[in-house]
Amino acid sequence: MEVFARHYRRTCDDPDALRRLSFEISLQDLALRDPELRPKLAASVRAHEERLTGLLSGRSHDGGTLTPRQAQRLATALRALLVGLSQGVILGLADAASDDYFAAAARALVTPDVLGAP
Repeated sequence: MEVFARHYRRTCDDPDALRRLSFEISLQDLALRDPELRPKLAASVRAHEERLTGLLSGRSHDGGTLTPRQAQRLATALRALLVGLSQGVILGLADAASDDYFAAAARALVTPDVLGAP
């Protein structure tokens, strides 16, 4: 998870990061206005979370392993966190947020409240 968070932070430094963010925001705007596009965008986001869930499921945690349900809950929170942080970095609102900060924020999500019951 930390590796993923650090990688996500490094993508913010890519010279095309602002253009990608602009495209993503434009796509979200279109999806909000087009009832046919909305479920397609939601399916794409869901597929991304499912891939992340697959990567997290079965990983060791607190003497046990993450169940698929816990991994799914963590993937949802992690995606939301990293998207928000990366937008802040790209827009200059959180430019001091290092890859260590991204990793620490991701680690902070691994709590009973986020993971839920096994």
